[in-house]
Amino acid sequence: MNNTHPWETSYPPKLKNYNVDLQGLPRSGDKLLLDAVKDCGDAIAFTVVLPGELRVDLSFEDVDSLSDAFSTYLVEQEKLTYGDVVALQLPNSLNYPIAVLGAWKAGLIVTNVNPFYTENELSAQLVDSGAKLLVACDLFVENAKNVVKNLGISLITTSISDFFEPQVGAIIQEQMNASTHVKIEPAIKHARFMDALAIGQDLEFTERSRHPVALYQYTGGTTGQSKGAVITHVNLMAILKMVEDFFNSFEAELVRDDSILTVLPMYHVFAFTLNFMLFFKMGARNVLIPDPRPLSNLKPVFESFNITWMSGVDTLYSGLLSEPWFKDIKHTLKYAIAGGSALRPSTAKRWQLDVCPILEGYGLTETSCIVSVHPPIEPQRPGSVGLPMPGSEIKLVDKNGNEVSPGKEGELAVKGPHIIREYLNRADESTQSIVDGWLLTGDIATMDEDGYLRIVDRKKDMILVSGFNVYPNEVEAVINNHPDIVEVAVIGVPDVNTGEALRAFVVSRRQNFCVEDLVNYCRKHLTAYKVPKQIVFLEELPKSPVGKILRAELRKTQ
Repeated sequence: MNNTHPWETSYPPKLKNYNVDLQGLPRSGDKLLLDAVKDCGDAIAFTVVLPGELRVDLSFEDVDSLSDAFSTYLVEQEKLTYGDVVALQLPNSLNYPIAVLGAWKAGLIVTNVNPFYTENELSAQLVDSGAKLLVACDLFVENAKNVVKNLGISLITTSISDFFEPQVGAIIQEQMNASTHVKIEPAIKHARFMDALAIGQDLEFTERSRHPVALYQYTGGTTGQSKGAVITHVNLMAILKMVEDFFNSFEAELVRDDSILTVLPMYHVFAFTLNFMLFFKMGARNVLIPDPRPLSNLKPVFESFNITWMSGVDTLYSGLLSEPWFKDIKHTLKYAIAGGSALRPSTAKRWQLDVCPILEGYGLTETSCIVSVHPPIEPQRPGSVGLPMPGSEIKLVDKNGNEVSPGKEGELAVKGPHIIREYLNRADESTQSIVDGWLLTGDIATMDEDGYLRIVDRKKDMILVSGFNVYPNEVEAVINNHPDIVEVAVIGVPDVNTGEALRAFVVSRRQNFCVEDLVNYCRKHLTAYKVPKQIVFLEELPKSPVGKILRAELRKTQ
């Protein structure tokens, strides 16, 4: 056994003593276009699919030329200069890769913004990041217009109808106008994205120096307070190489003939790194879904496209398994990757049996998305988030920073070329979370003798009941196994007798399901101090845009 790097005992020979050759990597994310265009040219890079089976494509050559045009527009018309920040508030759309790559070509930094942010949340991120321009979808621009006006920054608007033929686009726009209560065209000065591209195409493109920073990617991080993780191009290029070599070494090669289904929003680091960047690098096709709700919107996608990979969270996979039409699909999926939240064993088992292997992974924004992923081999280890990425260092530490014994629980710390060095404008938090290059994740984990990681829970989510540590994930896993439970979230609440007690928020599929039934079930499967003292039934649980259950929102109800 390799006591220093136990995970290497589970690696194929190609990954032994692996190091990333940083000097041999592209200097920036947009440089991936060079090889993609050379190798793929007019092959389809992105397809956006709307309800009603409406779709439109862009080739690799299209993305290259259009991002050139957008880059030129940003510099010549908007007068943005090296190191300025462009904020993108976009759903999955063809505008998105053009905007990201165009900004990078112009020597700018991108900050992704959740389209559903309130005015206050949007304003806070734009101010903190120092954004000079906002690119926003017209469906969400109503919340943005006052912020843009107050901050005095430029605005470019996009539409879901962009890139469709004019007649089809007009129909889509009419449907959008009819289905939304917001003003599609903001009553403030702005430019349209398609007009910006047309202007840029009439101007001469000039090669410009790339900024070393790729993204100011906002995250709750290890403390729960939103802050910008400074992700460099080196971080991104390193993790892409590490993930590519990982899968290829396990003989699950990513190839040009692959197609990945992108349901998760690309403004989230999970889909940004894995779906957008990695599969773009490989020359594969990316099928973009702006809005998967209801999940029946995905039926024609699975029927019409040769989908070989997809990414998602537990709620997406379990939701699809509950769709009657999904059972009748003749699946072409080779692998599905799960992340963002814990994958329930019941979901994993059903997906594995009915669809394809599902590989659970783990990562954070501060790690450029990925720390570990289950290798594409059998047998799968349910509950494990797999092996660390090659070229990274992993250790588990106690509250004093000392490494724990093998098999013991400890806070997970990660080091490698994919780890950020700082948070934007947060010097104190940077030094607290990143120590000598080690990122302290705030997650409690264990590692077995073969190097497989298991995430026990968030350090900050741990509940102390009468002096005993209780991890919500463990309790939630038990409750989720009850056949009448759809989903559950567990938090700690103050208790005069035990210090803290467990409160479970539950969504049940049976109307007459009662508290006593669930408590009795828990008592059969959990020791007494882990049984929830309070049960609250809800119609649905609050979730993030990627479907992760938000315990923080539930704590606000106390």
